[in-house]
Amino acid sequence: MEEFRYTYIRLCKDNHVEPQECVLSYLKSFESTPKRGKTVLNLSTNSLSPKTCHVLGKVIATDRTFVEIKFADCMLSEDAVKGLCHGLTTNSYCKMLDLKGNNIRGSGVEAVGKMLRHNHTILSICLEWNAFGLLDNSFAMFCDGVGSNDNLQALDLRNNQISHDGAVELAAALKRNNTLRALDLRWNSIGLLGGRAILEMLKTNKTLCRLELAGNNIPGDILKSIDLAISQNEDRALLKDDHKSKMTVMAKHVKQLEHEKKLEISELMDTIDKQEDLMRRSKRSTSTKVDQLQNALEERKASFNSLAAKLAMTESELALTEQKVNDGNMLVAKLKQELTIKVSEHQEEIRRDHEERAKLEAKLYKELSEAHEKNIQLETKSEDLDRRCRMQQEQIFELKEQITHLQAEMKLKGSHFDDRLQQEKTRHRDEIKEAEQLRHKEVGRVRQECEETENTLRERIQRLEMSRLELEEEISRLKNSTMVEKIQHEEQLSLAKQKIQADEENRYRQMEEKLRVSMALKDEVQSRCNQQSSTISELQSRISSLTLELENAKKRVEESNEQLAEKNSITLSEVGKVKIELNQTVNKLEAERKLQTELREKLGEVDRKMSEQLLRHREILEEKENEIESLKRRLKTREAEVNSIREEEMQRAQVLQMAVMNYVSKVPQSGDKLA
Repeated sequence: MEEFRYTYIRLCKDNHVEPQECVLSYLKSFESTPKRGKTVLNLSTNSLSPKTCHVLGKVIATDRTFVEIKFADCMLSEDAVKGLCHGLTTNSYCKMLDLKGNNIRGSGVEAVGKMLRHNHTILSICLEWNAFGLLDNSFAMFCDGVGSNDNLQALDLRNNQISHDGAVELAAALKRNNTLRALDLRWNSIGLLGGRAILEMLKTNKTLCRLELAGNNIPGDILKSIDLAISQNEDRALLKDDHKSKMTVMAKHVKQLEHEKKLEISELMDTIDKQEDLMRRSKRSTSTKVDQLQNALEERKASFNSLAAKLAMTESELALTEQKVNDGNMLVAKLKQELTIKVSEHQEEIRRDHEERAKLEAKLYKELSEAHEKNIQLETKSEDLDRRCRMQQEQIFELKEQITHLQAEMKLKGSHFDDRLQQEKTRHRDEIKEAEQLRHKEVGRVRQECEETENTLRERIQRLEMSRLELEEEISRLKNSTMVEKIQHEEQLSLAKQKIQADEENRYRQMEEKLRVSMALKDEVQSRCNQQSSTISELQSRISSLTLELENAKKRVEESNEQLAEKNSITLSEVGKVKIELNQTVNKLEAERKLQTELREKLGEVDRKMSEQLLRHREILEEKENEIESLKRRLKTREAEVNSIREEEMQRAQVLQMAVMNYVSKVPQSGDKLA
């Protein structure tokens, strides 16, 4: 992975291209997180420039790390598609390619066709949501590449604007293709002519086993005939696969039998030659040899009985292992059910959170409307206060007029009273100015506070809406991540099941072959025993004539003892092989148990992550509720402040009224005194 990133940076420098941040960040994150299984280069939903695509194509041309490459929904241009396809033509490691949702057309389609003509490793390619069928010439080049490819097994061409002419070209190309197994042509405009061409193609193409044609305006009878041909191809493919597997097994078995028969024939010929030599050299045998041969036969019988007992033990162990595998499958099914239950519970909790948020938003909107109404009421009250102040000013002007009349009267009465009046006027004017200044200050302060509260409330509402949107995005991301993890776990479980089934079948076949071989050996040994018994009878008849050759017989007995030792060693080696195979089976079962424990640990980690995410959501909701409560408290305090300001203004207005009334009542009394 580090080599991929270094080569990418080096080629960017050589070609004077700035490396894109999205590619570097993905490669760094890929290096930091250890991956298991197949490695995937996933640059989907990233806007990639043509120059970076050319550089990536050069890097991919010699890459041997990524098995699957994804460039879905990148809106690649024609030059970018050319650069990537140029690199993929020489790549010999990638097995799966995804170019979904890139609006590929024209020269980009031709580049993909050339890549398929020269690439011999890609097994599956996804070309959904493009425009391959927009131009007939370019689509013909693409079809030519598909027809000449000898390794592609799955092709996805959904929503590619393929017309009936394009379907005819594709059908003509598929007549030459013998490897494609699955083809998806849904949601195009193939029509009647295209359906007929595909039906004609299926008469010659016997390897296409899955074909999707929904949403193409093809008549029902043609679709039925196509489905019938596809089902026939599926049956034919299954028969071919079974035939191939059986033929391989039979060929292996025949080879083993031929090799064993050759070895046995050579051994028999050797033994016959030795026996003839021995019979030529020595024609005497004793009763001791007969006893020894009988003892050897008894030992052989005992060894064969022990081997039969060991075979029975191995069969019982196989049954136990099958029971363990079934128990493991049951555990995996239970874990799957628990996963589905937890996912449903998580979805219900998310739905409840959405409902609670909607309720909180409704409450906040209600409170905002109430605050707005309260602001309107305060504005109306301030207008009433302004109107009252105007009335008081009018009263003050009337009082001033009365004062001027009284001053004229007072000038006639005396000059000393004028000074007093002037002093009272100046003092009254100063008080009126101060009262007006205080009133203007209080009104401005109240308006500023109201505007500030409105602004703060609006900002907080905007913040709450932003947080709501962020939480919804996080929830959608979490849903997507949970779905992806669920799909990955299901794929891993299916792969593990397939591996276990294949291993069990192979073991069962191997044990059957071993049993057959052991039975054949048993029959051969019994035949040899019968032959030896016949030779013993002949030797007993010749005992009287072979008494003079005891010394040669002794030598022969020693050689027979050596042969018996060799055969005993062979039997011991066979027993050791059987033990080794049993140990291997036990080790494989332990490895499978470890895999199951790892899967359980992964499921536990997924549960733990889900619980952590739920706790985070709950903490965020509690914080939001605390903020809402603090906002309510601040609104209550502001209302209390507004009420206190209102009461102070009422008190000040009453004080002013009392002062004016006192002043008005004092002025006529002073005039009466002067009079």
